[in-house]
Amino acid sequence: MSDPSRTRAASPSPRPRGATARPLLALLAAAVSATLIVLLARTAVGTASGQRLDQLILSGAQDEEGTLARYAATAVGTVSTPVMAGLLAASVVLVLLRRRLALLLPLALLTIGANVTTQIVKHLVVSREALGPGIDITPNSFPSGHTTLAAAATVAVVLASGRARVVLAPLGAVWTAAAGIGTLVLGWHRPSDVVGAIVIVAAWTFLVLFLDGLHTRHRLTRAAPAPGHGRRRREGPGTADAGAPQRLRMSRPDAVIAAVLVLAGFAGLAYGAFELGTLQRPLDLEDVDQQLGSFLATASLIGGGTTAWMALVLLLRTPISHRSRSGDRVP
Repeated sequence: MSDPSRTRAASPSPRPRGATARPLLALLAAAVSATLIVLLARTAVGTASGQRLDQLILSGAQDEEGTLARYAATAVGTVSTPVMAGLLAASVVLVLLRRRLALLLPLALLTIGANVTTQIVKHLVVSREALGPGIDITPNSFPSGHTTLAAAATVAVVLASGRARVVLAPLGAVWTAAAGIGTLVLGWHRPSDVVGAIVIVAAWTFLVLFLDGLHTRHRLTRAAPAPGHGRRRREGPGTADAGAPQRLRMSRPDAVIAAVLVLAGFAGLAYGAFELGTLQRPLDLEDVDQQLGSFLATASLIGGGTTAWMALVLLLRTPISHRSRSGDRVP
């Protein structure tokens, strides 16, 4: 008859609870983002109705002279080589200070992958030509390289920053959205270009979170003691759970900020989608009211989408395992 204690000792180490769902959800989010990129390119660039809406919004952005336009134009002016280099250097320094060297490769993959994808899509995959009257014939600009740079640098700093991410994630969402909107105000890009760039960076972000989640799950599974192994400090309350798998939980600040970002992102997306969906059809490209209304709705969509993306970054990031209480540690 086999010894139950030996059977327990021979069983595999328990997997940390919560270490599987996040990577799978991140992979699903990456797949959804990739699908959105394809749909956006086919509708906003490849159809006459999509091009007309793009044109209407762009006209409204260029004619807008309010506070939003001024701040957005200022924000896009900061998307320069020195600023981008400084943000990427800051992310590397943060990784080194936190001794999380394993983050260097994922962050490099995210930054390089997103920017290379944007250039490939822009120059090799998508071509733009006017499909109807009233559409400006412009060279292809889908997606926006400026917005890709800003979004990729921002999320790299957020992922590298540790506990400071609860402050940097909201600030990064605001700055990225403002920089994207600024390219519309200055006439550098069309609305679909900005949205496409943010979605591309989001797709790479979720892919990196998936890979990092798998790595963390594998590392914690190997590090977890098998049931029945290890020396316990003393018998007492909680001793029976000494071999239980550890649950990876978000910190309370992360959870609070993520909840706020989710609500703000949903509100922005809902308002923008409603306003664009209720525009009077057929679109009148010369209607000033429609131009302004569609621009403000699109600004809300960009802001809401960027905010929701940052919320998902906080939610889908696999937390580092928390240390056990000193009373439960094995000397």
